[in-house]
Amino acid sequence: MKNQQRRMAFAFPALIMALFVDYLGYAFIVPILPAWQHQFGFSATQATLLVSIWAVPMFLLGPLTGRLTDKIGCGKTILLSLILLSISALMYLVATEELLPQAFLILAGARLLHGASGAAVMTACLASASQLWPNKFGEQAGKLIAMAAIGGLLGPVLGGVLFQYFGSVAFVVLSIATLSAVPVVWYSSSVIGDASEPAQGNVSLKVFITNPVLLRVGILIGITTLATGALEAGGPLFLNDELGLKPAAIGGVLLVMVFTQGIGSLFWGKLVDKNGPTRYMLMGWVVVTISLAMVGVLGHQLTGKQAIIAMILMLGIYQFSIAATQIPMLTMIDAAANQAYGSGNPGLAFGAFGTAWAAGTIVGPLIVGPVYDLSGSWPLSLGLLCVPALFGFIVTFRNQDILNECYNTEMNTRIELE
Repeated sequence: MKNQQRRMAFAFPALIMALFVDYLGYAFIVPILPAWQHQFGFSATQATLLVSIWAVPMFLLGPLTGRLTDKIGCGKTILLSLILLSISALMYLVATEELLPQAFLILAGARLLHGASGAAVMTACLASASQLWPNKFGEQAGKLIAMAAIGGLLGPVLGGVLFQYFGSVAFVVLSIATLSAVPVVWYSSSVIGDASEPAQGNVSLKVFITNPVLLRVGILIGITTLATGALEAGGPLFLNDELGLKPAAIGGVLLVMVFTQGIGSLFWGKLVDKNGPTRYMLMGWVVVTISLAMVGVLGHQLTGKQAIIAMILMLGIYQFSIAATQIPMLTMIDAAANQAYGSGNPGLAFGAFGTAWAAGTIVGPLIVGPVYDLSGSWPLSLGLLCVPALFGFIVTFRNQDILNECYNTEMNTRIELE
């Protein structure tokens, strides 16, 4: 019993470390994109493609990784995924040093492996948290996403600085950092989650389309990640092409962006548990729409230091506000999935919505890169992202009653069972 309690004390730190190194690697390459673009002669479309293909495995394999998580347990899933993440970091090294031919294909392969492993980490961590803390999932999910955001915050800074001053050694550091989480996850893997039997057996994926709440939440998640993915891919290229920032400086701008998202995740997570999700989703969509429009306007009108300050401010506001749309939707997934098919399938639920998350992450960069290639204007390419954000507000506003009813019913049931 004491040994189990000690392992339980390490469960949340293990989940935090896993998500931290997952997003550290995801964001690590972002400030390096311009260097790869110059080294290999990539177009803007090819450079942004390297960001978007990270999400392809999540899109294709989300439900599969979810079923795997439920079958073998969250702990084993995270452990295996961390090992694969460290291997993908070394693949970046091989490609950058051109140790093998077809560097772009190796980079693409590294991103695909990283995406598949990272998707499994995200799915398993959220599934574990939903089971360990069912009545405080909003707060705990907010903490986990905040830690992922911190990883994403440090990723560009660490990647930009290390690559600028030490070159490809940066990827060795990334691989070692990823492996550092393995011992903690291994120690607490049994507590994080073993295999479980679903309450209603294996659920058909059709439920995620036929259930009105799950369908709407999936659409909204895709919209949030469309804008975020486009900014993560196009933002560094914009800062390099039009403002002349180097990798370390680009990392600094991205640091502000992800820091504000981390703060927002903590802030909105606690409020959702107290007051429900939709009011904060609506607030977030309004500010997100305005801030993206201002990115386009100010990016077009300002130059030099004024433009840099304006971009830091607008992108920081955007990141804080986008957390108000994303964190409540994680609680909605948890509530709606439990209502739809009972307990025992948390991995499948978050895996399926990993697919929706990935869809936006893929589409965003694939929109912003070609738009720039056609228009030659980064402010226009990024500012147009306010259009899907406005659509997200409309969808949330028109469906707020059904979303609230689902969430409140599930939470009242859990309180009665305590």
